[in-house]
Amino acid sequence: MIQFNAGQLVELAVRRQNINISELSRKMNVNRRTLYNWFRQETLSSSVIYSISQAIGYDFSNEFPEQFFKTRSNSMKAGQRDDAFISGEDAKEYWMKKYISLLEDYKVLLEKSKTLKTVLNDD
Repeated sequence: MIQFNAGQLVELAVRRQNINISELSRKMNVNRRTLYNWFRQETLSSSVIYSISQAIGYDFSNEFPEQFFKTRSNSMKAGQRDDAFISGEDAKEYWMKKYISLLEDYKVLLEKSKTLKTVLNDD
């Protein structure tokens, strides 16, 4: 079985997404040489992997589970949550709270809509 380094795995994902390197460099606001240097590296920082993930719309959590767990732990400490890093019981609680929040927002919108319809029909 062939072993790939981190940069090669990222490059493979970029190529599979049919993303042009020039396009990716513009999206990430880095030059193409930087991307090619990353593709040759044995390891990549979590922030680089996450940035590329966001730019190409690809989830690297299967390729780099340790990196994503580390980043998830750091973001939880900072009080920030990111959908791409949530798994297991954390995911269940997060999505339950998000769903309830959305339902509450929806209820407020419905009430505003009913009020608006009432005002418009009275005229």
